[in-house]
Amino acid sequence: MKRTLLTKDEKRAIPFLLPGVLVTALLIIYPLAYIISMSFSEDAMTMSGFAGLTNYLNLFKNPQFPKAIVNTIYWTFGTVIFSFLIGFGLALLINRRTVRAKGFWRSVIFIAWIIPGVVKATAWKWLFQTNGGMVNHILTSLGLISEDIPWLTSQKYAMLSIIIVQVWACAPYVMLMLNAGLQQIPMDLYECADLDGATWWQKTMRITLPLLKDISFICILMTLVWAINEFSLIWIMTSGGHNTTTLSLLVYNQFKVLNINSAAASAVMQLIITMAFAGLYVKFVIKED
Repeated sequence: MKRTLLTKDEKRAIPFLLPGVLVTALLIIYPLAYIISMSFSEDAMTMSGFAGLTNYLNLFKNPQFPKAIVNTIYWTFGTVIFSFLIGFGLALLINRRTVRAKGFWRSVIFIAWIIPGVVKATAWKWLFQTNGGMVNHILTSLGLISEDIPWLTSQKYAMLSIIIVQVWACAPYVMLMLNAGLQQIPMDLYECADLDGATWWQKTMRITLPLLKDISFICILMTLVWAINEFSLIWIMTSGGHNTTTLSLLVYNQFKVLNINSAAASAVMQLIITMAFAGLYVKFVIKED
């Protein structure tokens, strides 16, 4: 008997899936195809002419482009690594048996994640002010510094400052995800490890991390994509100055001066870099499995 392409249940599911597919096509596929076609046009405003790779070649000649790539790499790896490490540490701490009111502490820490991005950036910009900022005041009061640090107005500290804020914002998300995973790990495994004389480090590396591998994969992938595409936090705190211009800010700056051709090419390059990072990470995880 010849099998039809779709079963009865699959055909019944089409009307329910169709709205979601249409919304996805309207909000994602069409804009993506449009910006790609703009990047290959001679005049992106009118979508006329075919420029081939001219817009991309001009982008590579732009002295700001390699700087934006390097800044994006520093920014991405710094925020992803420290967000995961701090979030994992908080998850382990809250999951301890001796900690009471775990739900309360999870909620308090998670506030940093749910605060709107503009509010977070504005508040931390005030905290990092050179003169009168709360961070400098606390460090001076503790005797850790003798003069105010120009957190947001020097190339030495500007990138570090925005990384700190991004880590502060993303670590609670990692904490919540990993804490949920920790609660699913059977305690029998740790009890057997204790009987064998395993240390805390051995239990973490041999039991905890391997069993949290799937959740860790999601956390790292999400923070990776968020970091590469972050715009509002960097723009509000430094406006891309003092060597903090990433690819997302480079695209905005080019749109702002109506350099649409280069802006479209930059946006496509940002998409390619995001997919490359994500693809390499996924391939690495699959290879490990």
